[in-house]
Amino acid sequence: MNKKKILKISLFIVIILIVIFLAFTICKMMILKKLNQNVAKYLSSDSYYEKIINDTKDTKTITEYYCKGDNAVLFLNTTVKDTGETRRLTNYYKGEKTNTYIEADGNKIALLDSNGLPSRIMIRQVDIGNNLWDLFLISLATSIKSEEYEGKECYVLSLDKTSETYIEKETGLALKANEGIVVDENGNETVQEIEYYYDFNSIDDSILKEPNINEYKIQENNN
Repeated sequence: MNKKKILKISLFIVIILIVIFLAFTICKMMILKKLNQNVAKYLSSDSYYEKIINDTKDTKTITEYYCKGDNAVLFLNTTVKDTGETRRLTNYYKGEKTNTYIEADGNKIALLDSNGLPSRIMIRQVDIGNNLWDLFLISLATSIKSEEYEGKECYVLSLDKTSETYIEKETGLALKANEGIVVDENGNETVQEIEYYYDFNSIDDSILKEPNINEYKIQENNN
């Protein structure tokens, strides 16, 4: 076989590999864009519930967020695993004002009329950048595979070997995220996991009702 024929075959193989690579990358671009579009309608919702469980080596934090119109409430419960100590923080948002209730170490403290708006970006959205080139680069760096999680068909997105996010195919909502591995002084590895749960358009007004202020010590705030 002469050198010219070998060169043609090699060039043909290279072209085929480039075509396969581009097709695979374009497929990932389409998946990421579709997930980004699917979750958009939930981002604009003004009535939803979200529960986030953040499990790390030292603590377990459960965040529950209820939003209805201009009112919202955030429950943040943190437990220290070694001691079992718990801390509960609750924010009630009404327009641009926030009332905060803290329960820790047997004390109940209230901070009233602080400035602060409820977050509207607690729902994760797949990043696709600002233009087609950004999306192409993100797709190159992202590993995508299909898996089932809690009976739901998901794409598992990963940027490295230690982190991955489970995104429901139908809705684009994040269901679970592994945020990396923590190694303690004894060399034991713990995966930091976050779980997400949602409910839309079924928020009861009673959940937005504040507790009895007489049970709390009012603390002055500097706002």
